[in-house]
Amino acid sequence: MRKKLTLTNMLEVLAFLTMITLIFTMVVQVFARYLLPRIPAWSGEEVTTLLLIWLAFIGAGIAAGRMSHISVDFLIEKLPENIKLVATRVIYVIICIFLLYFAYLSFQLAWEGRVSRTPRLGISMFWIQISIFTGAVIMLYYYFKHLVQTFRSNSKGG
Repeated sequence: MRKKLTLTNMLEVLAFLTMITLIFTMVVQVFARYLLPRIPAWSGEEVTTLLLIWLAFIGAGIAAGRMSHISVDFLIEKLPENIKLVATRVIYVIICIFLLYFAYLSFQLAWEGRVSRTPRLGISMFWIQISIFTGAVIMLYYYFKHLVQTFRSNSKGG
């Protein structure tokens, strides 16, 4: 039986490949430091930093999809079911508004940084900073999906 291809599955594969590339780059960097006269330019700290930043925001998107971000729900759990549902929806709306604004600001940051280049490889800072926007958009997608699911589950249950 084939597993259904979902955004979360694709993000997990991307995170895995990013992690493998990150580990490979760091191993080459350590190896080159001790055994070669020069470190290859592509294995420097810039590449590992770029990969680590992308990995963090891909991981944040995966966590949003799995609903595994840390949350303090002690008070929410004490509420009656109908008030708990309303509170959950309000929280999701606030999160979505925040992520929308965060995505807007992060895209502005990336766009303004597009002319800056990294010192060693000359990579446009856009490609590093757009990871923030990408992570925000992925999280926005999942939290909006969770918000919609609260309405669907309520209409099916009641």
